[in-house]
Amino acid sequence: MKKSLFIVAVAIVMTSCVAQNANTTVTYAYQESSVRILEPEQSMLLSPVMADLEVSKYKVTHTEREAFVNVSITPAVIENIAEFKKIALSRAAKAHNADVLVGTIIDVATVNKRLEITVSGYPAYYRNFRTATKEDAELVKAALSVKNRDLESDIVASPSNRYERKERK
Repeated sequence: MKKSLFIVAVAIVMTSCVAQNANTTVTYAYQESSVRILEPEQSMLLSPVMADLEVSKYKVTHTEREAFVNVSITPAVIENIAEFKKIALSRAAKAHNADVLVGTIIDVATVNKRLEITVSGYPAYYRNFRTATKEDAELVKAALSVKNRDLESDIVASPSNRYERKERK
């Protein structure tokens, strides 16, 4: 008696689980874009390669909606908006056959409860790939020293002075 009552109870629980799962439809979608993350790894010394960046004089604008058709605005989406910006930036570059976009402005908005990201900037293309010369190495060294020096100070806007450099302590 106890055994058959136990079997009936398990059957009822299983049926309710199956009924619950049958009514619940979960749809998942995944997309990812990476920019300069996947660098080639080599176990040998490679000659440094330089390239020129040819920037278009015409600014372009691309509004990405298609990638976000199934994205409902939630707090989780807002927390991860940086990832959605990457997708929009990648699609904007592809739409204009560009290697990168320079001087980008990214606007994020919700339109009809859906995410819409507009990217504007200047399409740029890598040209003239070549083995780095000593002059190129000096140029890179100078650029890196400026970048590192800028990391040691902040530029702060001030009412009396348009920009004021404040040294870090």
